[in-house]
Amino acid sequence: MKYFKLALVTAFLLGCSMIIIGCQAREVDQTTIAIGTAADWSEDSFIVTVQLAQATTQEQSSSQARAQSIVLSERGQTLSECARRMTLILPRLPLWFHANTLVLGEDLAKRGITDVIDFLSRNINIRKNSMLVMARGAPAAEILKVETPLEPHSAVAIRRILETQENQTGIYVPMTLEDFLYRLTTPGIDPVLPQVKIITNKDKKLLKVDGMAVFRGPELAGELNETESQGFRFLSPEQIRGGLIVIPAPGDDNRYVTVELISSQASVKPVLEEGQLRIMVEINAEGNFYDQTSPLPLLSLENFNYMEELTARQMEQQIYQTVHKTQQYQADIFGWGRLVNAHDPTIWAQVGKDWPEIFAQLDVTVKVNFELRRTYLNDRSFLIK
Repeated sequence: MKYFKLALVTAFLLGCSMIIIGCQAREVDQTTIAIGTAADWSEDSFIVTVQLAQATTQEQSSSQARAQSIVLSERGQTLSECARRMTLILPRLPLWFHANTLVLGEDLAKRGITDVIDFLSRNINIRKNSMLVMARGAPAAEILKVETPLEPHSAVAIRRILETQENQTGIYVPMTLEDFLYRLTTPGIDPVLPQVKIITNKDKKLLKVDGMAVFRGPELAGELNETESQGFRFLSPEQIRGGLIVIPAPGDDNRYVTVELISSQASVKPVLEEGQLRIMVEINAEGNFYDQTSPLPLLSLENFNYMEELTARQMEQQIYQTVHKTQQYQADIFGWGRLVNAHDPTIWAQVGKDWPEIFAQLDVTVKVNFELRRTYLNDRSFLIK
């Protein structure tokens, strides 16, 4: 009797699994995977573009044929209408939840992104951990159409470029939709996005991360260049790792030394002195002596101390440049207003309503403490004088 019950339960579970598998098979036949999404504004209407994974046959899979993407666009008066109108040209329903990269068009950002954010925050089919970027110099739809090397889907390539560069060059801070929404809805902090543009290399189009778009609330205010973007990363309140800093070689100003950043963390403190609000920034960082282009023997105690000072001054210079640029935009992308609110709500109650103007006039002091840790075994250059 016991074995009969066990067999009955087993048969029931197998039957259920077959039903589930059957339902899933039919669903796969009726749907298609959305890899990336783009939103543009043109001629008084929205344009939504979707990058879809190209279905391959069994013969193509066995021959390891390169997977292809299909990029389609639809126009409408709202973003929801654009997305729904995709069903008029697609025989399968796009599964938007799988899209992990969202591209905003430059013209759309210049118009203001209130409508876009309303759509993105309400839509349950859009993942909040999706990577968000802004197209620069071309419509967002064109970004998704570029064929990227080593990665068949440009939407996936954008995400991987941002993730890889963070540890290698350490220039740009990736932004998820969740990060962006938080910055947009929290008093005392403004949004910022990495920019992606199309470049040409030997007549071939490629995608490159180039600068960061700065927003003042939902309005596009300006951009940071590469140097300023790295300065923004240096001001991260969280510990950052990875990246390179290039400084002049001691005693040989026409040659350079590359320093690899091991870790860095910024501590920011608002200070009220004689009725004036000031921002005090202190950064503790350390790195490795990575390489040199000078033939001089640089690895002495005196040179080590000098290179530490040069690296600290280089970081400070980049940070000041970034702060001054954002003050021109009156855009507090560092979240210092939020910090003032947390530090003393009474002060924030007085300055919060005029924070963009106050932020633009803030006196900011930056102090970087930098230490070199290692030299990767070699104690002198292989370069010949």
